[in-house]
Amino acid sequence: MNYDLVVIGGGTAGLVSSVVAKSLGAKVLLVEGARIGGECLWSGCVPSKTLIQSARVMATLARAAEFGVHAENIKPRWAAIRLRIAAVRDEIRANEQSEIKKANLEILKGTARFTDANTLCVQTEGGEKTIRARKFVLAVGMKNKIPVISGLEETGFLTSETVFEMPALPRSLGIIGGGPVACELAQALARLGCKVTVLQKGARLLPIEDEEVSQSAQTILQNDGVKVRLNSGVLSARQGEEKKYLRVRDENGEAEIGFSELLVSIGKEARLDDLNLAAANVAWSEKGIEVNANLRTSARNIWACGDCIGRFLFTHFAEHSATVAAQNALLPVKAKVETRVVPWTTFLDPEIARVGLTQEEAGHNCKIYRAEFKDLDRAIIEGETEGFLKIVASASGRILGAHIVGARAGELIHPFVLAVRDGMLVSEFADTIHVYPTLSEIGHRAGQEFYRELLENKLVKKILPLVVK
Repeated sequence: MNYDLVVIGGGTAGLVSSVVAKSLGAKVLLVEGARIGGECLWSGCVPSKTLIQSARVMATLARAAEFGVHAENIKPRWAAIRLRIAAVRDEIRANEQSEIKKANLEILKGTARFTDANTLCVQTEGGEKTIRARKFVLAVGMKNKIPVISGLEETGFLTSETVFEMPALPRSLGIIGGGPVACELAQALARLGCKVTVLQKGARLLPIEDEEVSQSAQTILQNDGVKVRLNSGVLSARQGEEKKYLRVRDENGEAEIGFSELLVSIGKEARLDDLNLAAANVAWSEKGIEVNANLRTSARNIWACGDCIGRFLFTHFAEHSATVAAQNALLPVKAKVETRVVPWTTFLDPEIARVGLTQEEAGHNCKIYRAEFKDLDRAIIEGETEGFLKIVASASGRILGAHIVGARAGELIHPFVLAVRDGMLVSEFADTIHVYPTLSEIGHRAGQEFYRELLENKLVKKILPLVVK
């Protein structure tokens, strides 16, 4: 069986690559070993954000009296939450299936293995099939990284792939890890009544974020009752009669802590062993498949995209990189993947969003312009006054990065994506009319700080009396 392009992996990146390639007139085959939809649909964005929304409703109802609303006997029902997660997943899956049908994609379910740079052996339920193609796109994703901890496997634990299938909420939960997934699940499950402890090996949560943002994340979790233990290395695990125990070492020494359940969330790692990439001359490491700026691998006829290249593990980046990979595989004009301006959001409540450089990355010569949600009329109206916008700018006022902690930060970050990409000035946010009352005004408020700073300039203070009449 011969094709112009074979795409391996049926998650977001694989589906987008296949649809783009098909739209360009190529004969395309999509090979998937498990379930179409990938991590995002089955164990990532879709179920986690659905869970987070249920937890947010729970937290809002607990505050109902603040808004003049009487609510009592508020209880989470885990079985009902699981049913809603399944229903949301089914609805989004149906939309994906509709797109697949519309594109008339040919899909082969099976496990792929290269025998050379142009040939795949696919193990299906009906036996082995040999597939040949001129070009390939690898979109195989990543798997949960599991730490080497004595007794952990025997004790048992949850991951992001299994937590949504829990038959009941545990009374207490120990989470190993302090990244975005760990923090999101910690807050959501704590709001639903679970006693959660986060055990972070490093000195702060969300370590790739701005340091001030990391501190805000810790405060957000603690405000919802989550215990945060930093600089905590887990030495061993064991199963007791009623609880699972972790032996932990931190600056105070060693201690054993018991939990009803454990969850491991320390990041992702490549799952490439079964592909036999060596036969296709594709280079890879534990970080992922090695690609150039055009997403071409070390094999001239093979490209890679999505999580498996180990760059930005986000669905929106997977979609972007998939489009680039498919176009470059089939068209003579080579596009470059965008890595300079990639936004992301950690879906705590309030949310945390970022694009561009942190204050630490920008260096000592950068300038900071900020605004607080507590000063926004709309935030006061909605009772969502926690958080801030922090703009990182060059000495001349060009925006290098933006960091938002606050309500709907994931929506508010997008004007700053354009600002960082296009080198906009902070003053442009002050000069742009924003609707009142909205949360979007926070960009306008931060921009006005530029002019306040200007008016404080000694030279400007001397000149202004001469020109103002």
